[in-house]
Amino acid sequence: MGLDIAAPIGTPIHVPLAGTVVSSGPASGFGMWVRVKHDDGTVTVYGHINRSLVKVGQKVAAGQQIAEVGNKGQSTGPHLHIEVVDPSGTKINPKPWLDANGFSYT
Repeated sequence: MGLDIAAPIGTPIHVPLAGTVVSSGPASGFGMWVRVKHDDGTVTVYGHINRSLVKVGQKVAAGQQIAEVGNKGQSTGPHLHIEVVDPSGTKINPKPWLDANGFSYT
């Protein structure tokens, strides 16, 4: 379960909440990704990115740019694919979570 947001290559991707980068780089299917674990245990996944601006273990602040939109991996055009995984490890519908945390995706 995820959300695809069409945007030009190079568009900044900002993390909605503070957290710690747990993955940054190549990922099967996504080409390139960044995964951030937030303080409540939720993990956000940002896929098909063009370029990561963060490293594994790095602390990131709410609103910080972490990557740029790309067209890597199994992709049909430039976009951000975002997923939200709750603390139990279950993928959830990202729209309500993103809305509740002030993430703009339009």
